[in-house]
Amino acid sequence: MEQLKTYQRTSIKRGWTRVDMLLMLYDRAIESIEACEIAADAGDPALFCKHELAMRKTIMAIHAGLKPDEDEVAFNIARLLHFVMIRFDEKDFANCIKLLSQIRDGFAQVADQANEMERQGEIPALPESDTFESIA
Repeated sequence: MEQLKTYQRTSIKRGWTRVDMLLMLYDRAIESIEACEIAADAGDPALFCKHELAMRKTIMAIHAGLKPDEDEVAFNIARLLHFVMIRFDEKDFANCIKLLSQIRDGFAQVADQANEMERQGEIPALPESDTFESIA
């Protein structure tokens, strides 16, 4: 009989700030698109699908953290992410990478300031728990 392993969750936070997490997500999305381009050039549809799924999940994770109804910058980032998805579907990998890199670089430029604001409590820190509640 096969032994069942207990699923253990680890905290995502581990001392990260919000901007650290955001930069990591953009890096992951960019790397996934680069991998998709390589897989497409190699004619490997299984590998392409694997990296495409990773990219789409990462873009959705970024989008899920936005509040486009409350903030114009968040609204514009949401629009840009949507545009990236359209360009990806058209296999325009270079422009996807370029646009995501520009957004990422913009956040990187304000990372020190954002981290300081988070340390001072002006920006809420990441939650200690990676759980959520839903009210139906």
